[in-house]
Amino acid sequence: MMGQLGDNLQKRVIVLRWLIPLSFALLVVLYQLGLARWVHDNYSDPLHFGVEIIFFGAVGPAMAFWVLTLVNSWLDEKKEAEQQARTSERWLASVIDASADAILSLDPQGRIESWNRGAELLLGYTAEQVADRLLTDFLGGRETGGQKAAEVEVAWLMQTARGVGFVRGHETTVHRADDRTLIVELTATYITDDGNTPLGLSLILRDITNRKQREAEIRRLNASLNQQVAARTQELAEKVAELAQANAELQKLDQTRSEFVSLVSHQVRAPLTNVRGAVERLQSSCGVQNPACARMFAIIDQQVTRLDRLAQDVLDANHLESGELALHLEPVSVLPAARRVVEQMRVRLPYRPIHLSDTPGLPLVYADRDRLMEVLANLLDNADKYAPPDTAVFVDARADEVEVTVTVRDCGPGLPPDALERIFDKFYRTDGSDSQAAYGYGLGLYVCRQLAAAQNGRIWAENHPEGGALFSVALPVWSAPS
Repeated sequence: MMGQLGDNLQKRVIVLRWLIPLSFALLVVLYQLGLARWVHDNYSDPLHFGVEIIFFGAVGPAMAFWVLTLVNSWLDEKKEAEQQARTSERWLASVIDASADAILSLDPQGRIESWNRGAELLLGYTAEQVADRLLTDFLGGRETGGQKAAEVEVAWLMQTARGVGFVRGHETTVHRADDRTLIVELTATYITDDGNTPLGLSLILRDITNRKQREAEIRRLNASLNQQVAARTQELAEKVAELAQANAELQKLDQTRSEFVSLVSHQVRAPLTNVRGAVERLQSSCGVQNPACARMFAIIDQQVTRLDRLAQDVLDANHLESGELALHLEPVSVLPAARRVVEQMRVRLPYRPIHLSDTPGLPLVYADRDRLMEVLANLLDNADKYAPPDTAVFVDARADEVEVTVTVRDCGPGLPPDALERIFDKFYRTDGSDSQAAYGYGLGLYVCRQLAAAQNGRIWAENHPEGGALFSVALPVWSAPS
């Protein structure tokens, strides 16, 4: 800026040097051709002489005063500009000196000319210690060949900055006065004067050692994490393969179990049918039965029925768990189905009073008639097992707008509080001892719950306030399609 202002002032002075004589000469010519002739023609010579003295004596000094005033204003402008430039230079020097970043300048040969406070803090050298030293003394490591590499790097910086004007974001290493090596980010700017004469480089160094260490640590952690992920993925793949193999084996075992259960159940039921037929034939062919024979026939019939029920429960449980149970859902009237089950149970259990309440007007339910009757038969059989001899079993039906509920109540001891939910679990018995009062395998109530759920119903157990257990099954009310 100062150089440009000095050039402008010099050009103005040169113009004035030629403009003032020309202007004065032109003024004299105009005066001689105009005013001087008029005065000479109309006035005497003394007056003419006086006018010329006054003219030339006033015009010359006036022009000199104007020129000097103009030059003085230009000098004031230059002085003010110089003052502003010095102020800017001092401010810029203060900023550079107080900057936390290391800022230094090099001459065209790569020697250090300036070294700010940030550079002292970064590298540990004072400005006096580095004055007139080469930048290559501080670049790179101290290992063998480091000096040569630093020379190549500085030459590259000079050449690149000269070509494009700057180098930005260049990462390199520098060594401190205490022999520690730092990683820095370098920005170089190529400096020239107004005549495009090279003045050197301005460098800014920023310490990025901690950042590079964190980046290296992150890369190490990522590599470790990738290795762990790969190892875990491999383990997971192996586990998946093992699970797939185990699942295939389980499916095979489940299929074998289903086939075995079906085979055993059928093989058990076939002899039972033969035994039942043989007993019935013996009873019909025996003319007069003594009390012992009658009691034996009753025991055989009871045990055959129990084994047949057990085989049926095993088959039903297997079909329910495998999803092979076929249901025939249709609108069903609950009372006729319950009445039929009660009549069958009265024949089987002549010693057990069974009371069925007559509740007219019950809505139809959407269920499988045979499976509903099987659930009710299981509930009545369960009530018979746990009720004292000669006590009654009560069957009641009620309905609301959503479902119809059938409840079976016995007069037994009731259920322990912790058994109200578990009573429907597979193989669960409230009395699991060898001396249990009621014989069974814990499948009947499990099958009841599965059958109720398969028909979109629900089943639960509770204790009656007056004693005994209540088992309730609820099925959804059927609604005709609109």
